[in-house]
Amino acid sequence: MKMEVSIIFLAILPATLAAGYINNPDNQYSRRPVKPPNIIMILADDLGWNDVGFHGSSHIPTPNIDSLAYNGILLNNHYSENLCTPSRTALLTGKYPIRMGMQHGVILEPEPRGLPLTEKLFPEHLEKLGYESHAIGKWHLGYYKKDYTPTHRGFKSHYGFWNGYQDYFKHTVQASFIPYEGYDMRRNDEVDWSGVGQYSTDLFTDESVRIISQHNKSKPLFLYLAHLAPHSGNYDDPLQAPEHVLQQLSQITDPDQRKYAGMVMKLDESVGKVMTALRKARMLSNSIVIFISDNGAATEGLHPNHGSNWPLKGEKFTPWEGGVHTTALIWSPLLEGKRISTGMMHITDWLPTLYTAAGGNVKNLGTIDGINQWETISKGLKSPRKTILHNIDDTSGYSAIRMNDYKYVNGTVLLGFLDNWAGEIKEAPKRYNITAVLHSEVSNNLVQIGHILPSYELIVSLRNQSRIECGQNELNTPCHPFEAPCIFNIRIDPCERNNLYDKKNKSFAIKFENEIIKYRAVSLKAGNVKTEKAGNPALHNNTWISWGDL
Repeated sequence: MKMEVSIIFLAILPATLAAGYINNPDNQYSRRPVKPPNIIMILADDLGWNDVGFHGSSHIPTPNIDSLAYNGILLNNHYSENLCTPSRTALLTGKYPIRMGMQHGVILEPEPRGLPLTEKLFPEHLEKLGYESHAIGKWHLGYYKKDYTPTHRGFKSHYGFWNGYQDYFKHTVQASFIPYEGYDMRRNDEVDWSGVGQYSTDLFTDESVRIISQHNKSKPLFLYLAHLAPHSGNYDDPLQAPEHVLQQLSQITDPDQRKYAGMVMKLDESVGKVMTALRKARMLSNSIVIFISDNGAATEGLHPNHGSNWPLKGEKFTPWEGGVHTTALIWSPLLEGKRISTGMMHITDWLPTLYTAAGGNVKNLGTIDGINQWETISKGLKSPRKTILHNIDDTSGYSAIRMNDYKYVNGTVLLGFLDNWAGEIKEAPKRYNITAVLHSEVSNNLVQIGHILPSYELIVSLRNQSRIECGQNELNTPCHPFEAPCIFNIRIDPCERNNLYDKKNKSFAIKFENEIIKYRAVSLKAGNVKTEKAGNPALHNNTWISWGDL
């Protein structure tokens, strides 16, 4: 994979267009915001690196997501945490989860804990800049007391579910490790039964369209759209997509992969509809749209969705690249050019980055781990980030850190069961449909605001540069993380095939271990606690509720 920053600009826009609005009332294109930009953050759940077309895959059609990428900036070196709760913790606080005791596992359904109330979240910071914030979809940061839920933590409204997943049609949640099951769909603090029988992705999309269309544009909008898709549903029916979508995917012979592809296609459709809503509300010209995955796909592990991180090693829950090297992009008229950004970026960086874009002073955010990347993203400058702490999880028994080009991993999870290269698509590759990208709903909206779409040649170039190629290289020095640490040069070996650790010469590992010692000194003990019977939905009209308030 080419890791140097590659910048490719389109033809120069007409002077009247680049300067601001032009006379055409449908043309909203402007590089100079007259007020803080609207921020639309779309978070996919368990989406694999290899599950979008702009990374070189052709097995799932994602024309809207691809169009957003080719017309914006592809963040090819973006990292999240390896699980749902830690990723959302890092995203909304700008801090590594170790600082809050949120580094191990996820919040279980009847577990009485949440993201500490001492933490100030993204919408609370933006409120000081005049923003109105709304949350839609998945929360997974605690709800055993209402003080932990979205509308008590800076969001004006929340429509969605409090747990980590749900049935896409019934909206019930089967607990991960105990036989509890209950309904979980909320409008703010109240149980909402109106969506029973309707597909979760559609419900969250429709709510996003409603919020955008009714938004008072005297205030900038922060929309946090945290989709369920393509996370698996309940154990009894984990992969769910509408029948009419599955009929479009008859060429995929494996039934599980067909269902997963349908889940991703509905996610892609949602992106298109959100962009349409922004254009119709005349908000697109002053908006920043971010699309990221919270972690890699769960190919084979707990709650498997059959997604693909190929050719990366590992998957969700693991410290390997397949678990933490995530799909990410950003689009806005405020950005310069269309390009691949290979600068290192972590999910904690979004808070200071977008806070800066909104006109805030990063110093007001206090002590955080996130680094302001706005200049890097908007102007193509070199990334200021040199280090990423992937995690220190003493409960599972591993630590992992990235320093410049090198990554250090000591220990792993689940006895190494997921430490492999899974998710290779065995079926014959289909031809990538660039025409579908150029005629997607996203592309149509961009044309209507005066945006010039990339050429076929530019799309091919960007797609080739975004692709990770590892081949079938031999494992020159295998990695056995329970026996000794492993070190990889991620720049030239993104698939972690060649371990550079030398038992005879341990000096190379010392600098990584010293850095981990520094982080361990500021980390809190993992805050996981035993689940409580009082959280059983059977005690509360078969619904998951804030039982700690009773």
